[in-house]
Amino acid sequence: PEDCAEARRLFGLAAAQGHADAQCDLGAMHDDGEGGPEDLVEARRLYGLAAAQGHAWAQYRLGVMQWHAEGGPEDCAETRRLFGLA
Repeated sequence: PEDCAEARRLFGLAAAQGHADAQCDLGAMHDDGEGGPEDLVEARRLYGLAAAQGHAWAQYRLGVMQWHAEGGPEDCAETRRLFGLA
């Protein structure tokens, strides 16, 4: 949909069912404030869910967030691990 709020809602439904692509895309929407308020804590959580399923882009994005302490504490060791996986 062209409506970002509706896209965010639909990604939320799929993400809740464990779809890694939807979790990553919804994380990006929270990260950028598309279709609703920016929420870096939620973005980091969603990237983490997708990363745990082996989603390479989510692993990268989560690593960047951890490196820059966005949405949570800095974790350089985990950043290196995630970048190695991605």
